[in-house]
Amino acid sequence: MSYSVQNIRNVCLLGHSGSGKTTLVENLLYMTGAIDRMGRTVDGNTVCDYDPEEAKRQISLSASIAPVDYKGYHINVIDCPGAFDFAGEVVEAMTAADLAIIVCSAKDGISVGLEKAWKYCEERNMPRMIYVSKTDEDNSDYTATYEALRERFGNKVVAAVAPVIDGSKKVTAVVDLLSGKAYEPKGNKAAECAVPGEAADDVEALTAELMEAAAGADEELMEKFFETMELSADEIAKGARAGVREGSVVPVLCGSSMSGLGSIMLLDGIIAMGPTPAEGKPLATEEGEFVVDPNGSPVAFVFKTISDQYGKYSFVKVLAGTITPDLPITNSRTGNHEKLGRLYSLRGKKTTEIKDLGCGEIGAVAKMDKVKTGDTLCADAHNVVTVKPMPFAEPCYSVAIYPKTRGQEDKIAQGLNRLNEEDPSFSVVNNGETHQMVLSGAGDMQIDVL
Repeated sequence: MSYSVQNIRNVCLLGHSGSGKTTLVENLLYMTGAIDRMGRTVDGNTVCDYDPEEAKRQISLSASIAPVDYKGYHINVIDCPGAFDFAGEVVEAMTAADLAIIVCSAKDGISVGLEKAWKYCEERNMPRMIYVSKTDEDNSDYTATYEALRERFGNKVVAAVAPVIDGSKKVTAVVDLLSGKAYEPKGNKAAECAVPGEAADDVEALTAELMEAAAGADEELMEKFFETMELSADEIAKGARAGVREGSVVPVLCGSSMSGLGSIMLLDGIIAMGPTPAEGKPLATEEGEFVVDPNGSPVAFVFKTISDQYGKYSFVKVLAGTITPDLPITNSRTGNHEKLGRLYSLRGKKTTEIKDLGCGEIGAVAKMDKVKTGDTLCADAHNVVTVKPMPFAEPCYSVAIYPKTRGQEDKIAQGLNRLNEEDPSFSVVNNGETHQMVLSGAGDMQIDVL
């Protein structure tokens, strides 16, 4: 099923390792019926952490895509590693996404990973939202976490939900400030309930804060707000959406991926307040900024590459027009003219062949051997666009490597070159002074995985 650009959202999940990003994706898939039971990272059976190394280490090592279909919208969720050694994967995901969801735990508060994620967003002027996870676990404290976020990042951080908190500081229900509906956990899912009486004052106060933030992002709404001191739910959503797009509003949502509390509200928030691909930040190209254009000549950007036993997949985001299999394209980096391979929709390691990819969509092209991460593919050979290279950090950790058996250096070099197509964030050089092959990356864990 194809979607219009207005009904597509591309989001990436950022945050510290262990904050609950992969489990959140698993719950979103479960809540929307894409999977019939939730996997667990400790069991190594989640949709996004499918690589044997990820299952063994119980952490994400690469960015993985999990599309979620909900209320007629197609939300491409990209689960990013939280370990700092794999920041290159975050760069790739942020290039493809139009909205960042920064996930932080109610048990840990502001972590280093959260601060780094915020810094990445600031550097790229990336629209963002914050999701506070694990709100119903022991030692969680949503209120302290929310106050710390406001103190650290300012009043642009504003609640989009009102949690109902019991005496042990656990969140037992949540109220969506946009719709006014309340939800409580029931089994493995969230069920709508009446707004608890003890939450009425918090709902009123937090709604006023959100209303004021939304009004500040739109002149027309600001005038109405000053006149009446009131905005409708649709007007709050409109203002919040504009604020998220320009970075003046950062909505905070919360929940628990294990109980399903808050997950549907997160999807509603992404749809109501998140930018479409056409509204996202334009990509920088050698020719200037490129604005997503559904009616333009087909253009696709390769933001990631993976190779497995079945072949090579080039992950693409369609920036203009619609691409189809066998479409003649020009690679702006090489000038080569070739035809696109088969197109696939991806959900973790599961691939589903599709007939086309529309503007704003994310998918994969198979067996494009001469295409590399960072390439721009254009259908109009006379109007070629070149997206600027992704800003990978310089490698800061180096080790000398050598084969166990003499004479195998060429085989090692070939293998590393193939890996480098998947992960451009590391480098391999032959040191002329020491006559050693030197592998450089972001840290010892990345080198160990390689």
